[in-house]
Amino acid sequence: MNIVRCISCDGYGWFEEDGETVECDWCGGIGYVYRGADGADRRIPAGDYEAVAAQLERLEQERLRALGYTGQARRPWEQKIRQQRRGT
Repeated sequence: MNIVRCISCDGYGWFEEDGETVECDWCGGIGYVYRGADGADRRIPAGDYEAVAAQLERLEQERLRALGYTGQARRPWEQKIRQQRRGT
């Protein structure tokens, strides 16, 4: 089976409902699911986590990079929130 990003939470493992953080029911909070040859998605059982951990980590790194995460810390003066507070 292939491991793919959960279509319900888009890989986050959670979402917000009515101001509360709720774990995704489809993936059980890990953001990824098994996709069978029939195209059906199935939750990854907790017993499989150790065997697929490296693949899940790689997929998560790819997802974060697609969101613009570089893995590098920004200096305080480069952070948008601090620039907004200064009025820059």
